[in-house]
Amino acid sequence: MTILSKRERVDAVLRGEQPDRVPVTAWRHFLDEERAADTLTQASLKHFHDFDWDWLKVNPRATYYSEAWGNRYDFTKYDSVIPRLIDGPINTPADLDRIEEINPTGGVFAEQLELVRRVKQDIGDAHFVQTVFSPLSVLSFLVARPRQTGIDAAIQAQYDGVQKFLRENPRGAHTALQNITTTLGKYAAASIDAGASGLFFAIVKLAREGILTEDEFKEFGVPYDLELLDAVRGAPFNLLHICGPRVYFELALTYPVHAINWATLNQNNPTVGQASKQTSKTLIGGIDELGVLETGTPEQVILEAHAAIRATNGRQLLLAPGCGTSVDVPAANLHALRSAVDSFTLNSANDRIAA
Repeated sequence: MTILSKRERVDAVLRGEQPDRVPVTAWRHFLDEERAADTLTQASLKHFHDFDWDWLKVNPRATYYSEAWGNRYDFTKYDSVIPRLIDGPINTPADLDRIEEINPTGGVFAEQLELVRRVKQDIGDAHFVQTVFSPLSVLSFLVARPRQTGIDAAIQAQYDGVQKFLRENPRGAHTALQNITTTLGKYAAASIDAGASGLFFAIVKLAREGILTEDEFKEFGVPYDLELLDAVRGAPFNLLHICGPRVYFELALTYPVHAINWATLNQNNPTVGQASKQTSKTLIGGIDELGVLETGTPEQVILEAHAAIRATNGRQLLLAPGCGTSVDVPAANLHALRSAVDSFTLNSANDRIAA
């Protein structure tokens, strides 16, 4: 079989064709570099080239969207990958009226568009996608008011805030979500114009059991997500990231994207093998970023990667973790993940995979 370029390999998978081998990637935050376009570009591309990934998920700082609407953070103190909140304009449900449309190419959005342009200049022919949080995810950051330090407290504050604000001021929530959506749609389109192949469209741990009901997510999440994605419908590589355990996976299958990324192992979600029987979309996953990738051996990483390939027969699979990897994930395990796809050859005669 002809050896494909990185872009050709991913494109083949997105078309449902058999590639020369399964494409693979992983991504992470770069906390020391993420506050400027030039340093984050350098860190992102170094990671991409050092591990010879097939495509790049650009990983901006997690708060840039909420910064755009006025949240301020202390970047000298982080809880995991989230800087400590100083303050913000949205403190009660009545404050939702303060969330208006803003300039989609100014402020922090201008910084991120510069990041996209810089990555485009240096990445070669490979696909790369810019991360954009869903409107409801952005709102959850804007309304979070942690009472304690620590990542668990920061995340719980997002859940508590979004539940309270949606239920106590639904009208204001809809208006705020529409303004966020309109702004992010224009920014997303500008990201494609700047060179990104598409969006890594992330619903951050909200579309799942125990946080919002499915009906609540259908009301406050889905319509705005679909409107935003419509703004980039012509992009060649848009993917949905639905984060966390017990996600509303069947709902995710209805989204107009090329691929879906989720936690496929040990979080009460479908595996890649199960999902391959539910959808014709490309699947992105197969590796447990909280398990063997973080705490296992290189040999265990390879076994897990091979199991994912076997489960899907190597078709419409982009091998990857279910979310970002830890900043201290062992480099040996990432190299093992990359080498795992070379341990298989694709037999075009019967479209089976042989070790």
